[in-house]
Amino acid sequence: MRKLFPSVSVFAVLGGMAPVLARGATDAPEALPAAASWPAAPDPAVSSQMPEVPVSLSAPRRRLELLAGLGLSAGGSSWSGDPLGYGSVLLGLRLFQTVSLVGGARIGYGRVDQRLLTLLSVGLMVGGRLRERYWPYGYVGFAHQHEESLASVAEQPLGALLGIGTGIRHRAGGQALLGVDIAIVRRPRGELLIGPEIMLAYLGYSTGPRVYGTVGIKLGGSVKLW
Repeated sequence: MRKLFPSVSVFAVLGGMAPVLARGATDAPEALPAAASWPAAPDPAVSSQMPEVPVSLSAPRRRLELLAGLGLSAGGSSWSGDPLGYGSVLLGLRLFQTVSLVGGARIGYGRVDQRLLTLLSVGLMVGGRLRERYWPYGYVGFAHQHEESLASVAEQPLGALLGIGTGIRHRAGGQALLGVDIAIVRRPRGELLIGPEIMLAYLGYSTGPRVYGTVGIKLGGSVKLW
């Protein structure tokens, strides 16, 4: 009997472990899903064919700009043997890159009578942008010019400066300009411009040549205000 007890105890132990082993087998982790059921990686060929959303890289439209410029020009008048030249300054406001209100002043010299020329003008300039860098324009305005000999200027410098000297001939008429501004530096807030310009003026009211014409170059710029 003593020899049977060990055998009985071993079978009892094994019988008690069977339910535990069976339960452990049923609690094993589930197998991972097959690779075929995983989400597929995007195909580079298909991604490259997807439509792209267009992005505008152009600068915002300029509604109001400040214009400024300096120029040099040379030409002649309807008087024979009367070459002349001007230095000029220009200020203006441009709307929607199309229409500008412009004022300008030119100071020059004419050979006949050795006279000082002071031309003041105000008018409208109309143009449009071409190929982003070019802005051809035309201008028409009112012009008023003082003509005075250098000898009279030397006698009355203050009067010549204020336009009230006794030797001043006051001229009045119209002025026209044709030119092209070329942007040599472009920034979102402004541009640096250079370009050729042709000026034609018709003046009456006092003694002097009726027609003045010059060809010159202008350096200036535009600054966005709004």
